[in-house]
Parts: sequence; structure tokens; C-alpha cells
Amino acid sequence: MQIPVGDRLIDCTNRTAIMGIVNVATDSPVSDSVVPAGGANSGDAAARALDRARSQVQAGAALVDVGAHSTRSGGESPSPQEEIDRLCPVVEALANDGILVSVDTWRGTVARAVVEAGANVLNDVSAGDDAETVAVAAETGVPLIVMHMRGRPKQHRNANQRYDDVGREVRDFLRSRVETLSSQGVSNVWLDPGYEFAKSAQDNVRMLLDTPALLTLGRPVLVSASRKGFLAELLGHPKLPSAQVQAVHGIAEATLAFNTLAAQLGVHIVRVHDVAATAHALRVVEAVRHVEASHRGER
Repeated sequence: MQIPVGDRLIDCTNRTAIMGIVNVATDSPVSDSVVPAGGANSGDAAARALDRARSQVQAGAALVDVGAHSTRSGGESPSPQEEIDRLCPVVEALANDGILVSVDTWRGTVARAVVEAGANVLNDVSAGDDAETVAVAAETGVPLIVMHMRGRPKQHRNANQRYDDVGREVRDFLRSRVETLSSQGVSNVWLDPGYEFAKSAQDNVRMLLDTPALLTLGRPVLVSASRKGFLAELLGHPKLPSAQVQAVHGIAEATLAFNTLAAQLGVHIVRVHDVAATAHALRVVEAVRHVEASHRGER
């Protein structure tokens, strides 16, 4: 699959692309991904964010996701204007440097501001719940990433986490969102099954195994599982607050293993904090997938 982004194509033919992460939220649980931004020092913050984004692109990221509002339960809730003030200088700096920029926001006013600042992709955990986000995607043609989640951002841990068939629910929800958004003029939709969001560790595993079925929807599929709590549970830990998960020994390696499995199953993009290590692992997966494709007579 060739995925159009801005004036470029991301080649995901028998390979998985990488989306790096730059956080300008003040309270992201992955503290070493945070670049302080906003206020009188926003120019300096944008320069630091650009340095980090450049290093991720050099390490193998095809695009970089920038966020200023953490989805974690109990986290800070900046106003839309505060979110815009944190994001726009960073988006402008990255876009001016030729870096493809995705922005992680579920607010329509923010979506409009960042696209005007140069963002190439909108990454919306609410799956287009804000009508203005949908309007921006329809008007501009920027890809809109829609995610499955029960409940609301920052409150998903309070949602019912019992599923009859998590894979089927996720597929049905995302298929429905694609159909609805298409009727509203949004043609470029990517799919995110929503790892960790109102799902148990076993649900996340089941969802991973359902990847081939999700791919039949014919849309780019993104996996965002980097350093998330369910991986700590799979390592034998109890359910932990987000900040404590980052101190779990082996969480980076668990992330690498999970994304390697996702890549072998055919996902198009993985969103990660640790770009360089992921790039090394995915090169091996790519080699395997190309050999498999050659045996099937594909190119």
C-alpha cells in the first residue's frame, strides 16, 4: 500500500512505516518524550522539538506525531487556546523543515489551527467526534486517523471493559466510522484499533491477532502501543498508573516485541517513542515479508 501524505507517498508495500512521537504536553507519562513548549520560550521549545523530530526522522521515522494534551486519566486539561499555543510553533518548525507532521488532538478548533500551521495528518482518539475536525479533514483532504475507544478521552478507564468479541467490535466500529465520514466528505481515513483504551491485556492480545481481519477494510492501519500499561501486565505486573509503567523493567523491549509482531501481521504504521530500535527490528521483518511475498509471486 502506498499511503499519500501531503505531497509524498509513504511506501508500506510489504513493510511497516514508523511514526515518531514528540510530546509538548506537560504531563505525558513518558517523560523523556516531552519537550516543554508554549509561553515566552515557545521559540526555544520549537527548536528543541525540531531537533528531536530530526533525530527521529534520521533514525527511520516517516512522519512525526506531535501532541499537547495527554489522554491519561487525571491528567492536565489545557484549554483549546493553550493547546494551540503549544502545538502551532512546533508544527510550523517541523513543516518548514520538510518533516511530515501528524497532530494528536480531539478538538476541532485545534485541528483547524494546526492544519493551517502545516500539519499533514490529524490523529483523533475520539474518531471524529468533533464536527469541526470532520469539516477540516473534508475541506483540506488531510488524512484523519480514527481510533476505537469506549468512553471519552481521559475517562476511558471508567468505561465498561467487557467484550463479547473485541476484534469484531473494533472492526464494526471503525467500518461504521469510515462509512459515516465518507458520507461527510472525508475520504482519507486511517484506522487505529485503540490499544489500551478501555481494554484488558488479553483484549489487546486478541485485537492484535485480529489484525488480518482489520486489514480487510482496505484502509491504512496504525498501531499505537508504545510503552503502554497492558505490556507491563503481559510482563507479569498488576495494572499500574501510566507514570509507573515507564519504570517497569523491560517495557521498551516489550514494546519492540509487540510492534514486531504487529508488523509481521501487516500493519502499515507503528507509532513509537523509541524510533531507532524499532527501525532496526522492522528491517528484519521487512526482509522476511519480502521473501514471503516473492514465494507468493508478489512484488
